[in-house]
Amino acid sequence: MKSILKQPLVHFLLIGLVLFILFALVNNGKDAENTIVIDQSDLERTIATWEMQWNRPPTAEELTNLLKSNIRQEVFYQEALAMNLDHNDEIIKRRLSQKMEFLSNDLANMNPPTEEELRKYYSENQSKYLTPYRYSLFQIVFTADKSGRDYWTIAENILKEYSEVSIQDMETKGDALPFPFAFDKINEDQLRIQLGSDFAQSLRELPNNKWVGPIASGYGAHLVYISERTEPQEQAFESIKNDLFRDFEYEREQQVYRAIYEELKKRYKIEVDIVPTEIISDTFLIELQKQLNTN
Repeated sequence: MKSILKQPLVHFLLIGLVLFILFALVNNGKDAENTIVIDQSDLERTIATWEMQWNRPPTAEELTNLLKSNIRQEVFYQEALAMNLDHNDEIIKRRLSQKMEFLSNDLANMNPPTEEELRKYYSENQSKYLTPYRYSLFQIVFTADKSGRDYWTIAENILKEYSEVSIQDMETKGDALPFPFAFDKINEDQLRIQLGSDFAQSLRELPNNKWVGPIASGYGAHLVYISERTEPQEQAFESIKNDLFRDFEYEREQQVYRAIYEELKKRYKIEVDIVPTEIISDTFLIELQKQLNTN
């Protein structure tokens, strides 16, 4: 128990809870429990907003997440009003909710992490800070626009017929596109930007020094010849210290934010007042009510 009390995050949470308790005591006129109602109009407005942005109705999971986000905003909005954060400030609910979030972030960042904490964080998250794969490779591509609907089959046939030819002879077999035939020591992140995540991911398992494929990208079907591959490497602590500092503080902000939100949400009763329809079933509404009241 003593070791837990020594943890900086526990200190931040305790300070935060004391602050919110003080605000609650000052706000004598507020009921111990408040009610937030999600009604039919809220549901229809949420669906309509989503459809305007995405040109399709939300899935059950997406709709649940949207309503949960609305609840989160409403909780912080009500608490912001209770703390008079809106005094002489003409702004909307979203801005008030953000002010509450900023308060939780301030609590999290009261003390910057020590070097010992950063080294421990790096040790626990080392896989996140490996250098990306790096490749020297050649590639040709076959596209639906230029090779037709059978572009994938064409790529397979070219590989069978010309897999043993020189690299230079293979260069003219594919379709012309505005990116190079040869990539020299390009890292995986750059490849992902140019040719997509699936293409970059596929290269990890391919053999070196032979034509292989087809490999899919957003352009079409690629044949690839990897001449050199550098595996991910660990980075020196000092070289990524700024990144570690940024990520550590962000994760701590999220931890404090979630803890404060869960404490504040306990003061509210969440009700769903929606009529079932062909799209919104009873089962979905029961699950929605459960989700909104648990997280």
